[in-house]
Amino acid sequence: MLFVCDLLTAQGATVIAANTDEAGEPQIFAQSDAGELAFYLVRTGLDEPSEAALERFRALAGRHEVAAYFAPVALEPEPHCPGFRAIKR
Repeated sequence: MLFVCDLLTAQGATVIAANTDEAGEPQIFAQSDAGELAFYLVRTGLDEPSEAALERFRALAGRHEVAAYFAPVALEPEPHCPGFRAIKR
């Protein structure tokens, strides 16, 4: 979680809130340097969230009128994120 917060900050975003509970939604709430507000769903091991989890997250973002992104994180050999993927509404 903190790894993704650091990535967002390095890209010029401001992390508004972060929840380290994997079941928490959203896990990260941030604003890009361009002003876009977004929720981030973080999963380790590069596993895709279930379709139900994606739909729930998509609905949450829609209710709050913010963008939604999936952030897959691999922990081995060292933490890395291949990029943020937009979760389309």
